[in-house]
Amino acid sequence: MALALAAGACGRGSEERGRRLYAEHGCAVCHGASGRGDGPSARRLDTPPRDFTDPRAYRQGSSREEIAASIRKGGGAMPAFTDVSESEAADIAAWIVSLQQQRAAGGGQP
Repeated sequence: MALALAAGACGRGSEERGRRLYAEHGCAVCHGASGRGDGPSARRLDTPPRDFTDPRAYRQGSSREEIAASIRKGGGAMPAFTDVSESEAADIAAWIVSLQQQRAAGGGQP
């Protein structure tokens, strides 16, 4: 039981770090502060940014690993963020997956 609690706490730490890194790396400019694809630049883009709360919106997969790969390699209209380390991308992806989970749990807007 203690191991499960520690793993959960570690996951929350990754999510919190991911939320902070998401803001620091400018993800919110396009994807919005809550990951809904409604950032201040979204209206000016030819291809609308993904709503991260909706797993059906993902073209390259919605798992933590697939999202982290998309961050680093880019895809579609999104450029590659090669300045984001693998560890940082994994933490950002953990936060994005938490947005999906909040929506699925009926949490509405995170």
